[in-house]
Amino acid sequence: MSNCSNCYNGCTEIVSDRCVKYTGIDVPVLGIQTGDSLSFVEQALITFLTSAIDGTGIKPIIDPQIICNLVDKYLPTCGDLSLNDILSALIKASCDLQEQVDVIVAELAVLNADYTLPANCLTGVTSSSDTHAIVQATINKLCALNASFISLLDNLPNVYVQLDKLDILIQQYLDDTGYSSKYYNRMVPYAVVEYYGPIVGNFDGTGAGLVSGPFEKIYLCNGNNNTPDKRGVVGVGTTDGSMGGLTLPARTIPGGGNPSYALNSVYGFNTTTLTLPQIPDHTHIATVVINDPGHYHVEGFAGVNSAASFGVVGPVANPSNINSQSGSSTLNHPATSTEKTGLGPLNVLVTNAHQGGSGAHTNIQPTLPCYYIQYRP
Repeated sequence: MSNCSNCYNGCTEIVSDRCVKYTGIDVPVLGIQTGDSLSFVEQALITFLTSAIDGTGIKPIIDPQIICNLVDKYLPTCGDLSLNDILSALIKASCDLQEQVDVIVAELAVLNADYTLPANCLTGVTSSSDTHAIVQATINKLCALNASFISLLDNLPNVYVQLDKLDILIQQYLDDTGYSSKYYNRMVPYAVVEYYGPIVGNFDGTGAGLVSGPFEKIYLCNGNNNTPDKRGVVGVGTTDGSMGGLTLPARTIPGGGNPSYALNSVYGFNTTTLTLPQIPDHTHIATVVINDPGHYHVEGFAGVNSAASFGVVGPVANPSNINSQSGSSTLNHPATSTEKTGLGPLNVLVTNAHQGGSGAHTNIQPTLPCYYIQYRP
């Protein structure tokens, strides 16, 4: 110990760490000051190291302004912050971030899944392209459509017209193209319609409408040009089932005098002759009445009465009178017989003579003759 410089030798007992004084600078953070015993310094160091090992003794100095809300919500709200407090807050914030990242990764997996792309819609990408490429291709497409739309808007006055001018332009177009001058443009094909106008100058000898006129492709229904022959006949709906529809009414069902009408077939006649079975059953009764009251034959005596004469007289009041012979009345003449003479009951044969000529009667409904025309494409 003789070589020791600045040694503390006042110890009566040799306890070195308690007898040795610390001669270094003060260390406020550890509570060490110059002159403290070595044991105090050692204990301060041991205490600090122990707290440093478990982090409770390490108190970082961090500017609160750089702590984000995500970390701050996990830090104690009062007291000094220890390293453990900061590490715990960082770990919890990191876990939150991880959860958010996991969600984002899952969403990205969906976003980056294969797309269904219509053919010839987007260029430069495929169904397996990533979302960025698809979005960029979509942006390119929208920009191209926008440019086309702007071009269309600029060209609209040359393509479209205002509604109030549409009718005028349509009529002008029809007039310029001759559309409105041809009647077939306003007719239903193959429909037969009545026509009461002139034929000369509109139709040729076969009944075809003149190409140079408004009746082009329209024909008279006279059997020529594949038209139905409507001369002298009227139309009737077919009953052969070709038109379909509901069950026919009883009055039009074929049979019992109603034909099974088929398209383009002809039926009926202008006159009809009744046969004996078609005449209603009837009886002719002849009655003959003969009114003969009877009469008497008398004889006159001319020598007595110049007015007397032979003759015939009807029943007399007294046919047996033979005494009265004067006067001119036949009643004053005696009857030759008291029996009345007359035709008496008799049979009269009556013969009905045949009448009629077995001719046909007309079978024509009230009519108004016209022409029939048909548009045939």
